Amino acid sequence: MVELLSPAGTLECGLAAFQYGADAVYLGMKEFSARADAGNFSFEELSVLVGYAHQVLERRRKVYVAVNTLVRETELGRLADLLVRLRDMDVDALIVQDAAVVQMVRQYDLGLELHASTQMAVHNVEGVRQAQRLGFTRVVAAREVSINELAAMAAVPGMEIEAFIHGALCYSYSGLCLMSACTNGCSGNRGECTYVCRKRFEITDEKGGHLGSSCPMSMKDLALGDALAEMRRAGVASLKIEGRKKTPLYVAAVTNLYRKLLDKSFGSGEEQEAKLDVKTIFSRPWTELFAHKVKNTGVTDPVMLGPRGIEIGQVARVRRGENGDWLRFTVRMRPIEKHDGLQVEIPGIEKPYGFGVDELRSFKQGGQDRWEAVFEARPGSIIEVPLPDGHPEIPVGSKVCCASSQAVKRKYKWPEARDSLWRLRHPASFSVHVESSRLSVEMVAVVCGRKQPPVQVAMDLDAPLSVARQPEKVADEVTACFSRLGDSAFSLEKVTCDNPDKLFVPKGMLNELRRMAVARAQEQLDEATSSLSESIQKDIVIQNSGQGDDRKKQALYGLHQAGQSTALEASGANCEHQELWSLKIDNPALLNALDDKRLNGFDEVVFSLERSRADELTGVLGQLQERLGDCSRIRLSLPVLCRGRSAAQWGERAKELVSAGWRKWEVANVGTLELFQGLEADVTADWPLYAMNSLAARYWLEHGVNAVAAAPEDTSDNMLALAEKLGNKLVVPIFQHTALARSAVCVMSSIRGFCPGKANCTFTKLSMKTNRSESFIAVNNNCNSIIVNNEPLDYAFLIPELRKAGACRFRIELLWLDYSANQIMQLIDSIRSR
Repeated sequence: MVELLSPAGTLECGLAAFQYGADAVYLGMKEFSARADAGNFSFEELSVLVGYAHQVLERRRKVYVAVNTLVRETELGRLADLLVRLRDMDVDALIVQDAAVVQMVRQYDLGLELHASTQMAVHNVEGVRQAQRLGFTRVVAAREVSINELAAMAAVPGMEIEAFIHGALCYSYSGLCLMSACTNGCSGNRGECTYVCRKRFEITDEKGGHLGSSCPMSMKDLALGDALAEMRRAGVASLKIEGRKKTPLYVAAVTNLYRKLLDKSFGSGEEQEAKLDVKTIFSRPWTELFAHKVKNTGVTDPVMLGPRGIEIGQVARVRRGENGDWLRFTVRMRPIEKHDGLQVEIPGIEKPYGFGVDELRSFKQGGQDRWEAVFEARPGSIIEVPLPDGHPEIPVGSKVCCASSQAVKRKYKWPEARDSLWRLRHPASFSVHVESSRLSVEMVAVVCGRKQPPVQVAMDLDAPLSVARQPEKVADEVTACFSRLGDSAFSLEKVTCDNPDKLFVPKGMLNELRRMAVARAQEQLDEATSSLSESIQKDIVIQNSGQGDDRKKQALYGLHQAGQSTALEASGANCEHQELWSLKIDNPALLNALDDKRLNGFDEVVFSLERSRADELTGVLGQLQERLGDCSRIRLSLPVLCRGRSAAQWGERAKELVSAGWRKWEVANVGTLELFQGLEADVTADWPLYAMNSLAARYWLEHGVNAVAAAPEDTSDNMLALAEKLGNKLVVPIFQHTALARSAVCVMSSIRGFCPGKANCTFTKLSMKTNRSESFIAVNNNCNSIIVNNEPLDYAFLIPELRKAGACRFRIELLWLDYSANQIMQLIDSIRSR
């Protein structure tokens, strides 16, 4: 049975989701959540929701916790604390982006199921297979994949696929967007997105011609209600609704819509009403994105920013009255009430103009001045509502939308949280032993399937117990007293009473014995949690300080795989006496700008295949060899994204080339990492295979790569910390025009509103600037758009500190843009002189 998965930004949202039919919810904690500005959960709130979800119903409802941000080095201790505490919360899975989470869960046997977050940008069969190798049981597919692609991914045995069916869309593939991080210092990969893609830009073409003002990256909302049957047939295990920042009302309405669509339980006219409810609460225009058409157009909303609501009329006039201005229109679609919220879409204004309905005047048909004050106006009514003072000019014909409905708010109800009744509790058994002068109990709790060590407590009595007049009732009294576990973390599983002398035990003594046992059991659980967290943190410190024998160090940094030394090790690369420089390019002609002396100053040339095709490599590789000699100095970098057949084609080509001696490769996604299973190749990872902490780096180094790259969005302090711990296993990009976003949505088709077809397309580059500081270049890459930062990332100033910290592998990247020979030589000379 397919799972309906709803968002829970707060406890109230979670309860609303379950009330309206969600099979599972996903949520974030106060830290390490990719929606940092959602309400998010405390451990107490999580306990209540998990307890409520796991109550015995027809089937167990599930709670997934998103620990899906990138983690910096100094945060590993707090991450360990979080994961160890989540181990005892009976959550059904973690949704993960950072490999450090996977490393901790697996290495320390925390018993938590792992789902690969959409932030990992898994978009093909190869990515699903690699995720399975890495220990994941489910993949949250990239939103961009089609239903046919989902079917292929779902066919991987033993893996589940989760796919989005409704909600907000990112312009970039999730996890590959650095726009907010590199322009505003707020990382979307760390839950701090400032939504640069939603802004209005002034657009100019390559020749400087002004193409107007537009919001070409502002996406419509995904809505796949009409595709649910296809997704079921495709084998998708979980259908996911986006919206951890939305209100409980929204969660209730959207869950209700999709629950009834899945169950086919709508009555006549009810489906349309449910859709209108959702749109009234919060909605941009809807799109099915690429579910059926890989190059679908019309998926952005380039004219107007923000949610609309539902259109309920068009402005007939704005009347100047004695007590202010009044807006007149004829009501359509559904009734409007006093205190509803309206928005007017005004041409030339970036966002809809919104205001509340303080008064409603209903006019007689054909009458201009005869009106009556009403509380509700039904469709067909001619009404006027007062406009706030200072409103903008509102043209006749402007759309009027209802963006807040009192009737909709009354329609959806959900239970209030009942903390004491629903809190997660661990089953515990008590064995009570009664002696004349002593009471004792052994308590054994089971925490998330783990039997805890027995807790034994005893009470020495001041006076001996007397024989019970009704001994048969003593056992019942013992059971009654030990069932009163109140606000504790435990529930009664079983009580046994050993009372051979049939003694009477006062209730007060039994209650005190129970309190002592429960308190000690809680202390023991807390101590175990703290001890494990401290142990993990100490291990991280020991591993990162380089303590231990050489074999342990080699295992830590992945120096030996399958009993063979890596190419780096064989070459004697060592931070203490050898510095390695690489040049990354995507156009072989750039090498002609360098004389032999400058070119020989690079130990390696990394050639990006992002703009190449697997079946058109012969000429490109020939040009590289002609300038560099043999292929020993060349590393081939596979595309970050390989949709459809292209992944298999690249896999076949890589296998052929490795056999032909091209042993050096770079990958940037779990899908391309999978292509090198069983091949004897020297594989490094570029930054989209994120390693922003030493534990994540260790994970990738133990799973097939020989070096990782620092992320462009990283801080200099964190990069220096990584350099100290990773040494020659860290590649530091010193200069690059960063690819801030990779999108399947063509910027030019968004601006035009149509695609002329590849054969007729003249789009190569566009310049995009906001009225603030953001300035980007949009590059056409085979009908995908690459958003490149106009200002380069330049870490040349940091080179001395990086060297001091232990870094010895540096890279200059000349990608995506056109560079003149003079620019290249001046740039290289300036950087290499540091």
